[in-house]
Amino acid sequence: MLVGGLAYSIFGLAAVHGGRLKLSAPSDLWDLAGSSSALVHGHFSYIYVHNGALTSPPAFEFALAPVILLGQLLGLSRPVHQTGEPIGLWFLLGPAAILIGSSALFAIDAVARHWHFSERDRLLLALCGGLAVANVVVGWGHPEDCVALSLLLWAALALEREGTSAAPKAAWILGAAIAFQPLAVLGVAPILARLSWRAAAKLSWRLAIPSLLVLVPPLIGETHLTLEVLVRQPFQLKYISFTPLTHWAPSLGPGVVGGGPTRLVATVVGAAICVVVCRRRHDLATVLAMTAVAIFLRLLLETELNWYYFWPVAALCLLLARRGSWTRFGICAASSVFSMVLGNHRVHDIDLWWPALMATTVVMLLTVFLPSQRWHLMRRPSPWAAPGPAIECGGMKLPMGSGSPGE
Repeated sequence: MLVGGLAYSIFGLAAVHGGRLKLSAPSDLWDLAGSSSALVHGHFSYIYVHNGALTSPPAFEFALAPVILLGQLLGLSRPVHQTGEPIGLWFLLGPAAILIGSSALFAIDAVARHWHFSERDRLLLALCGGLAVANVVVGWGHPEDCVALSLLLWAALALEREGTSAAPKAAWILGAAIAFQPLAVLGVAPILARLSWRAAAKLSWRLAIPSLLVLVPPLIGETHLTLEVLVRQPFQLKYISFTPLTHWAPSLGPGVVGGGPTRLVATVVGAAICVVVCRRRHDLATVLAMTAVAIFLRLLLETELNWYYFWPVAALCLLLARRGSWTRFGICAASSVFSMVLGNHRVHDIDLWWPALMATTVVMLLTVFLPSQRWHLMRRPSPWAAPGPAIECGGMKLPMGSGSPGE
């Protein structure tokens, strides 16, 4: 993944469009690196900037700070928020971002090992997950979304393994996930739903502390702009794809709109559904499935879209679909790839694009939620299935196949 991602960033444009070699690195990642550079140099008022890529707490910028410092020592750094893409710095920044983003693969593998997946299944998940992570990091420049998902998975796994005694640790992990990407708040309700209301309330401060800590420098440097960015969530229309609700987003200036009230509605509705379901069933599979549903509801009511928003749903559904059967996994993987192809284009004409993208996501969710009987006619014997015990019928012994894992 590391070699492939760097090769694409250097040779991708020349291979597709021809001509001279030209660095193709995501502008959002350069923008986040600029915010990290401002943090390193003590220019706290420049951590958040107008129309910048950073609209969440700057936990990733803290994590990236050692890389920026090393680049400065090697003479590869650039002035704070200066435009341009120095290729020397990319050979340091690119691998660091990919390695940080790959933390999601380790969390997915931890869940797979907990469910006793075979080495073949884990390798297949790693390959599919690696493709998605590379797209999120190298294509879109947002490794913080991968980190948030990995922390969310670790929190859910901690409660599954250790029970409610691990709730304080899980709350700290969830708080760290929110500090990287506030979308992780959609995982709080399903993961902590097994706790009593009083116990959950006692842990709530742990969810906020990591974000508050990393927000101290920008709040000191530029309080007004920091709060404006965090609350209004501004984005430029030319850099996003439209949805049916884009016209609902509040206008913040020429070509700039805010996140809109639909995000709050989706978060509240998703949390309510997750609490209802996960207070009755709080096994790991149900928790992860309902987290995927909550994120999907958020996507459904979004006022702007980019594909990396869909990445958590794709990752969770792939993991859960493989737990079910090869048929489910194959359909889910195909839908994920199709979703990636659709979502990697910025589209303002949504007549066909938005329904098709949402349909691929619905298919992914169906591979998780449809009862086993629905897949019976589509099942094929697994090539790795071992023969099952023979049964006697009319004086003849008939071997019975055991099927693939989870079937």
